Amino acid sequence: MNETLEKIRTISNRLAKCLGVLVVLFVPGAFYVYLRPGNHLTSPPMAAFMVGIIGGFVGLQRRLKKMSDDDLTLLANSWVYVCLSPLVGGILAVLIYVLFVSGLLAGDLFPTFVPDQGSESVVGISSIFAIHGGPGDYGKMLVWCFIAGFSERFATDIISRFETQANTSDEPRS
Repeated sequence: MNETLEKIRTISNRLAKCLGVLVVLFVPGAFYVYLRPGNHLTSPPMAAFMVGIIGGFVGLQRRLKKMSDDDLTLLANSWVYVCLSPLVGGILAVLIYVLFVSGLLAGDLFPTFVPDQGSESVVGISSIFAIHGGPGDYGKMLVWCFIAGFSERFATDIISRFETQANTSDEPRS
């Protein structure tokens, strides 16, 4: 087997092991949440994070054959770099979720969330846990969070658009 294919095999094995650990943790956690409704572990930000991580695994695996030899060497020799892309995918997915909750990303293709009954007493950042939407909204959220994890460029492009809009609105008008 040539050196490039050997590196891809090594990275793929590491990705499979990491995904296996995630599944071993996720499946019992999902049963726990299912048996105890109302638990904060069922929160949309946690679901967004998990789906973003899975998107990161799939995206990295898909990009392997197109990577340079230097990138493959780095990934083949470091567990940290193998795990970094899915972790970043999870973080970007949560960011996309926050953009949905804030209303900065809105439209028919995006989910709409509303505050829970009695959530007026929830203050601060924990208020992002006190929201709900319909089944379609959660489905849309999960799809977009997977895409954010799968394609880091997608999420960073959205952030760049907000940055560009903020910069143009800061310019003095004549």
